[in-house]
Amino acid sequence: MRRLVTSELPGNVTTVEGFRATVCEPRAGREILRVIRNEEDADARAATLARQAYVDAVARLVARLGDKGKDFELLVDLILARSGWARRAKLGSVKEGIDIEVENASAEEIAFVQIKSSATQEVLDDYVARFNSRRGVYHRMIFAVHSPDGNLTPPTGEPVQVWTGKKIADLVVKLGLGDWVAKRF
Repeated sequence: MRRLVTSELPGNVTTVEGFRATVCEPRAGREILRVIRNEEDADARAATLARQAYVDAVARLVARLGDKGKDFELLVDLILARSGWARRAKLGSVKEGIDIEVENASAEEIAFVQIKSSATQEVLDDYVARFNSRRGVYHRMIFAVHSPDGNLTPPTGEPVQVWTGKKIADLVVKLGLGDWVAKRF
């Protein structure tokens, strides 16, 4: 069941809400019935399917970035920058076992970022242990891997985020980096 929330209703439906005893024009009437019946708009569905196909295509390209030198590391750096994280040191020259050190000034957080083309749960666990030994400096850890070997599960209750191929591709699309990725091939 879908809740009817004004902010989520089509514009041609909300434009008539303030006019009592107004007879809706036929298009708005159909839209109102569609929303009440919880029927999906055909154009919205087509857009959702097209976006998903785009994300899937981007995920395939991201998985191939490991063959392109430092491109995957640079992509993760771009994702972080576009989501409010500023790099604190030159890419790849932070500390042993840390690929990028970033800061989010508004959240007053510093993150430890590790980037791998492929990794197992054992590798993730090793980096989580390194992160925990540096908790006085870092508030969060981001482990980005485009082609994990099996499922990677972060520890429960720890500020550890695991970004795998699907998550990375979704961020690429949301943040407008799809063209950047495609131009690498």
